Amino acid sequence: MTVTMEPAGQAMATPRAATVALGRAEARRLLHSPFYWGGALLATALGVVWAWTRMPTWATFAENSGMSSLVLSAGLLMATHLAAGRDRRAGAEESTSAMPAGPARRALAMLVSVPVAMLTGAAVQLLSLLLLLPTWPVGEFDPWASAVVLVIPPIGAVIGVLVGRVLPGPAAGPLTVVALCALLIALLALPNYPLNYTGALWPVPEPPWEIGAPRPSGWHLIYLVGVLIALAAAVAWRAWPKASATVLVAAVACAGVSVERQTAETPTVISMDLVNQYTGPAVLSCQTHQQVHYCALPHFEDWIENWREAVEPVAAHLPPGAQRPTVRQIGTGYDREPITPGIPEIVTSHSWGRIGGWAADSRTRMARDYAAASVEMYTGGFFHTDCDASGQHRTAAALWLLAQSLPNGVEQVRNGELRIPRARYGQAELDAAVTLLDRPYDEVAGYLAEHWTELRDPSSTALAGLGVTLTPPAVPAAESQGEPRSEAGVCR
Repeated sequence: MTVTMEPAGQAMATPRAATVALGRAEARRLLHSPFYWGGALLATALGVVWAWTRMPTWATFAENSGMSSLVLSAGLLMATHLAAGRDRRAGAEESTSAMPAGPARRALAMLVSVPVAMLTGAAVQLLSLLLLLPTWPVGEFDPWASAVVLVIPPIGAVIGVLVGRVLPGPAAGPLTVVALCALLIALLALPNYPLNYTGALWPVPEPPWEIGAPRPSGWHLIYLVGVLIALAAAVAWRAWPKASATVLVAAVACAGVSVERQTAETPTVISMDLVNQYTGPAVLSCQTHQQVHYCALPHFEDWIENWREAVEPVAAHLPPGAQRPTVRQIGTGYDREPITPGIPEIVTSHSWGRIGGWAADSRTRMARDYAAASVEMYTGGFFHTDCDASGQHRTAAALWLLAQSLPNGVEQVRNGELRIPRARYGQAELDAAVTLLDRPYDEVAGYLAEHWTELRDPSSTALAGLGVTLTPPAVPAAESQGEPRSEAGVCR
């Protein structure tokens, strides 16, 4: 009897199954790419570094995350470009031609980089946020602006696939990154008035024109999603020509409409009345601590504790009956009108030092402003030029308050290192402050309490009883409202 042995037949993998298997393999390779990990680590580091010195807000954090996602997208572009062109380099065409998945299916398999890139973008943003603890962003959270980190990295990954299928050479990936950087820089040359197409086309959404003002971040996200879908349709063109063409046209149209809506919803004329709708006195959240009134912008109330650390040491040395200036937070616009007429106020912005020396610098700046406002020398903060405080006794009193309020303040005043903001004065005023510091604290504090009303007059000699020999200047008549102060103007 003769027995004939025949090999058992093996089922050939279908193109679809081969594509799925190839997609899994490409995902594993992508996760082992040095460009992938380099881009992710660099994006995380930059996101943390950009936010390290200043207290984070949701607007700045979203902007920093968006910019770092551009770095991540560059790393993904390099990684997917090398992967997509692998079967066309070093004579691999002949070997890969026998595979059950042809070039079109292999390009489809590379789209697995889209979910990988989305998850990586989310992980980078979350890790950057956790590395900034214990500080937490304040302000209004915009989910659409934060969601761009889920779309920008996949766009870079899909661009890498497209370039890799057309230009598989190793140099094509870096050159594409350079070309895209040049394109983004060229966007900045576009005119932004009357329609801001630069902000609409730029991948990262711009901050709102005013703190708390609405911005078309939802339309911007739709624009980015349209770009991503259009690029993915181009990758799938060879596998599904008709469907890809339809999707491509629809995605481009959707992106174009989104850009138009962004420009239409951005105001071209901004009045003070419009600004006050978002940052005016009516919307501020106010609290009173130790007789000091603090007014923060909506969702910025957590910063009041930081302001208290700067202000309360100064307020503690004011006479019991002295008026405590108000601390008011402003946005990008300010009408220079106090919340309560007749009560002085200092203004602070939406920026504050986060840790270490940066936080100490913010506290010192606010303490200087508060000391000047307490003696009515503060005239609106960074919106005004310097004025001449020479010869005024209240200059010496403000320096004495600062010296008592800050760590090493006495030494800094004696060395001339601590000065009143936006006021010009010389050695005579510093010597007068040292004269006050040389006297017992209780004597000076009691004298200030008795002569506080007189002291705030720029032409008074209120401190003569403490040995201050400054000669007050002649104070000119008040300038008309709205007239800018000259550099030689006397502080009034």
